[in-house]
Amino acid sequence: MTRAFLLAVLALGEALQTAGCASAAAPATGVSSPSAFVIGPEAGDPHSHASFPHLPNDIIKVSSHVRVTDAVDHGLNFFAIQVNFSNKTWAHGGPQLVDGKYQMNWGGLVARGGGSADYREENPASDLQLMQNGPDSQRSAPYVWKVGTEYVLTIERGKLVTLPAGPYVFIGSGPVVAVPNTRTMWEWTFTLKPADGHGPAQVSTLYDAADHIASVYIWNECGYGSCGKGQSATWSMPMYATLSAPRKDVQAQTLKRF
Repeated sequence: MTRAFLLAVLALGEALQTAGCASAAAPATGVSSPSAFVIGPEAGDPHSHASFPHLPNDIIKVSSHVRVTDAVDHGLNFFAIQVNFSNKTWAHGGPQLVDGKYQMNWGGLVARGGGSADYREENPASDLQLMQNGPDSQRSAPYVWKVGTEYVLTIERGKLVTLPAGPYVFIGSGPVVAVPNTRTMWEWTFTLKPADGHGPAQVSTLYDAADHIASVYIWNECGYGSCGKGQSATWSMPMYATLSAPRKDVQAQTLKRF
């Protein structure tokens, strides 16, 4: 998991969480209704995040197209959809360029106030009752994506599964924890694939006790020396499906930058 700009659902409220930047309780700019939008210098706007007002809070699938137009060959470049689940956990997924290495990332944590607190106060024994990240071979898998190519990012709920008692790692290289009970959790799968169908799809799965997503965000993140004007991406307005209409894909209509 990288040090990301984090957003977490706290008591079903939204709070912007960042690592290394000032926090804000709500989006700072007005509402717009584009079919696509740019995060980066071409947008004429300094904000790196987008929220989508008026989305329902029972989402089970969300997707967006992204075309990265600029990234730098050092530090962290991360272009992601973040979902905040209904049980105070969150996860983000997208393509990354980290010190010249192309990969994808799909993982999450328990919200404990946002920013570095979610990492610093991680408690694997209790967190494993809410969420189970996939192994690093899936969570941060190599994926040779290309600047200028359009990709589809999709987060979707799968089957309800039972994880047996036993030793588990919550995330990354964390400690092995003995989980004494079985856990019933939902599959939440992230897929990254070329929009034109020419090229491989990368699929990664984590497990969460929540059966739906309460809020959705899209963002560009830089870090470790990559920040500046060298990072830009064009995103489509996200499509989503809900518990009440699982087979109907609906496009978000409004956008707020922050």
